[in-house]
Amino acid sequence: MRRTTSEPRLDYRNPFMDIVHTRADFGEFQKDYFVIELGPRAGIIALNDGAVLLTRQYRFLIDAESWEIPGGKVDHGETPETAAARECLEETGIECSNLRRLVEYYPGLDNFNNRTTVFASKKTRTVAQFKAVPSEVTEIRWFPLEAALKMVFAGEILDALTVTALLAYKTSAS
Repeated sequence: MRRTTSEPRLDYRNPFMDIVHTRADFGEFQKDYFVIELGPRAGIIALNDGAVLLTRQYRFLIDAESWEIPGGKVDHGETPETAAARECLEETGIECSNLRRLVEYYPGLDNFNNRTTVFASKKTRTVAQFKAVPSEVTEIRWFPLEAALKMVFAGEILDALTVTALLAYKTSAS
């Protein structure tokens, strides 16, 4: 399928994201793409004796707190692996090492430009006391892996990063 595209045009910018507009012409039809540029993201499945570490934080779209794996933005010059370990330490006080790459994906191939990489670590240790920062994380807890998977299928875990990570880990561990 032949197509031509317009030059991307920045429609909106804030410290966290850009929104870029591009029009694609496929000959028989045209389509507008509004892409949210969030930058790369990384997350980690931290494991300890068959339990997975989850963080709890408020999420606007569901107007509730959500259990999620540690993760966040990959800073400029940082590798996804380094970012995953850093985010876990910052959010939980748990240090992860010997990270294994599980899966890499884009949350949406038309409108979200934030390649996401998920890692797993069975080598964890507490290095700092957890202090809740309500704007970031309100609670951390170790859940048996099977309990966390049941939460996914019960609709109690809805975060795409966490759902993808848990299912990828379960599949790769089988």
